[in-house]
Amino acid sequence: MSATGESAGQARDTQEARIVGETAGESANGVAATSQPRPAELPVPGKELGDRYRAQKRDFLGLGLSCMPDDAFVDAVRQAVQTRSRLTVSFINPDYALKAHRTPGLPEKINRFDVVLPDGWGVVLGARWLGFPVADRQGNNDICPKVFALSAEHGLSNFLLGYREGTAEGAAATVTAAFPGLPIAGTLHGHWDVKRGHPGRYDEADIDSMIDAINASNADILHVSLPTPLQQTWVWQVSDRLNVPVIITGGAYLDQVAERLYWYPGWIVKMRLCWAYRLVREPRRLWKRYSLDLMAYGGMVLKEKLTRRFSRSR
Repeated sequence: MSATGESAGQARDTQEARIVGETAGESANGVAATSQPRPAELPVPGKELGDRYRAQKRDFLGLGLSCMPDDAFVDAVRQAVQTRSRLTVSFINPDYALKAHRTPGLPEKINRFDVVLPDGWGVVLGARWLGFPVADRQGNNDICPKVFALSAEHGLSNFLLGYREGTAEGAAATVTAAFPGLPIAGTLHGHWDVKRGHPGRYDEADIDSMIDAINASNADILHVSLPTPLQQTWVWQVSDRLNVPVIITGGAYLDQVAERLYWYPGWIVKMRLCWAYRLVREPRRLWKRYSLDLMAYGGMVLKEKLTRRFSRSR
């Protein structure tokens, strides 16, 4: 291999990010080179706003669930960016609820998020049955387009952290086409755990490199689209070192956006068949989630309902 090829390979191996607004070509690792000094990195945001929203969550199967309408959530994002306050956002669906009961430490990590929204009708219907005022399904597919619209209107920059290589770049192309003027602060992949041969765990050097790329962008909103529980673990490993005000986890959301903005057909959403659509698309990976695991989740909700009824009758 030539010296140039070796240099490019080493640069790619340290990290791959594209920082928007830099104008003087590309370096070997995919980071745009610039002749202008990089602006000073912003400080780590305060936590007062997040503490307020975290205190409003309800206890749903041992996990804190936020019961807030879409417009209130969008306003919370706007306020967090405006005041440079930290707001961490995650989601729970039946799969996450089940994993939380089977994975030591995961409930604590989920409960540390300031806002946790209901992703999927399994959680919406289960929470309503238990008496929670859940307005609607509020997964990434429902909420994030509104965040992108807010960002395009007010010039809020978004950083996209996908899992596989190329995912974040594909998602950036989709959202900028759908929302002209939306600032993308940068894109990054988080597939380093697999590249290093230990899936589910990052090396410290890779974590440092990811943090440096995100902080250098001075983004307003960070979308973390990694598998669970890796994404929750990563957020709490690095949150105190990140200067971005809003952090939103996404699971496979950016993979879907890389394909198209509204991944589920409209009639599928109206009929509440998003789970069936995913099952048809990925039967080998998801058959257990939407059969045995879903029944186990239903059993958890039923047990909670009976426990509450018994407690009231005593």
